[in-house]
Amino acid sequence: MTQNHEVNKITLANTMIPSGGNYDTYSRVTAMTLAFNFREFFTANFARFLWATVNDLPSEPVTGEVVTVGVNMVSMLSKMPLSITAVVDAETGLVEYDEDIDFRLTGSGIEPLPGGALATAIAAAEAADEEYQLEVDYVSAPIDDIQPLAGSQVELEILFEGVNAVGTQKRTNNLYYICKFDLVAALSWINVEDFMGMEVTCEVLGDTSRSGVGVSPYMKIMKEKPLPA
Repeated sequence: MTQNHEVNKITLANTMIPSGGNYDTYSRVTAMTLAFNFREFFTANFARFLWATVNDLPSEPVTGEVVTVGVNMVSMLSKMPLSITAVVDAETGLVEYDEDIDFRLTGSGIEPLPGGALATAIAAAEAADEEYQLEVDYVSAPIDDIQPLAGSQVELEILFEGVNAVGTQKRTNNLYYICKFDLVAALSWINVEDFMGMEVTCEVLGDTSRSGVGVSPYMKIMKEKPLPA
């Protein structure tokens, strides 16, 4: 986590002398922000940082789903498959195909295997300028169905607990009162150089209920001190 501050600085320049300099300067904070690179791909994090809605879909049997198949392609099933019960031709229902001989089950559906009976049937259908369809019985996997940009921007109170690993070895707690999160900047679904991360930022907003002389409406830092000798 990194805390950043954006500042708008104005300067009244001294133009009366050749060496320059300024009469006065004033800085105004325009934003306090936090930046994160989350490595925890919990469903709750997807929901927060993709502004998503989430539906809990249990495992269940699916019967008679019809899909069009082709060689060198994966035919996606309507639900994420957990296991295959039966695969037959959709036209007659009499020709049964075997897993790992005629097709393989991928993470999303059916992929015909070259040289199998299914690939032969597909080639015959394509030669007649027709599609080849299967009827699939399977058990779906339990999933969280995440719908990005179907939700709304979130506001959270964030507590950061830290410990100085060297030196004093004392604790520091940072409490940010209102953190309004932006949409995740990027998701590297395919990455061979690093683990996947969710880079997100939020702006720390002022809490109008926290006021008074010497009181910050944005955050507070609680820094532990050594006990008196």
